[in-house]
Amino acid sequence: MGLDMYLSRVTRETKVCWRKANAIHAYIVENHAEGDDCTSVELDRDSIKELRNRCTYVLSNRGLAQVLLPTQSGFFFGSTEYDEDYFEELERTEKELTEVLRDGTWNYLEYQASW
Repeated sequence: MGLDMYLSRVTRETKVCWRKANAIHAYIVENHAEGDDCTSVELDRDSIKELRNRCTYVLSNRGLAQVLLPTQSGFFFGSTEYDEDYFEELERTEKELTEVLRDGTWNYLEYQASW
């Protein structure tokens, strides 16, 4: 068991999948949701770009991690350390979101988390 999260098109075609990436989850919940109750959240292209850009900024200056993409603790949320696993997850997220943004066939994606 753990924090599982998905970013999908309305067709339920999963675009990005995370496991225990609590900093990503915390950012989306804090900026786009009305509470952390695992309901679907619609993210438009600008919201996806902002998340990708935050990943880019943190990767270029790791000292920004606690400010731009802070970790969040929770029973199923995994590590809260700013270690190599944290930065590898941001690298993967940045790469995958860049690919998602190249696809011009969507206006918003649906974020869903569960635990």
